[in-house]
Amino acid sequence: MLIAIIILLVAIITAFGMLAFRAWELRTERIEMPVSEDHKVTELSFRQIERNMLYLTKHIVQWMVLFAVRHWFITATKTRKLIEDKWPKVHEFFQKKPSVNPSRPSFIKRAVVESKIKIRRIKERVKREHEAKIAEKEEQ
Repeated sequence: MLIAIIILLVAIITAFGMLAFRAWELRTERIEMPVSEDHKVTELSFRQIERNMLYLTKHIVQWMVLFAVRHWFITATKTRKLIEDKWPKVHEFFQKKPSVNPSRPSFIKRAVVESKIKIRRIKERVKREHEAKIAEKEEQ
């Protein structure tokens, strides 16, 4: 996962460098601009590029988080079941109380909430799969 993050950062820095170099070429008129009216280039505003990169980054980060969380919950579920069976007092000590925030979330908070919902679904699926495996072992 660390390698994926490093590759993502290098790609972002490289893309920014290419855009900066192209802007420098255009600003200093180092290259000739095409004058042909047949070839019209659609202009993209910086805001459109920023918005697309923001959503792309959100999906990439969510994918990496979900990948890590899936493996974390597999390990945590197995550990929790072991602790619950062997030491019930320790299990009761580590139970969490839910908290709710009623304010209208910003873009980042909405992305975090979306991730939490997806994480909860993965957690439930892992829990069901783990319980099914335990039930199969008990039947044998």
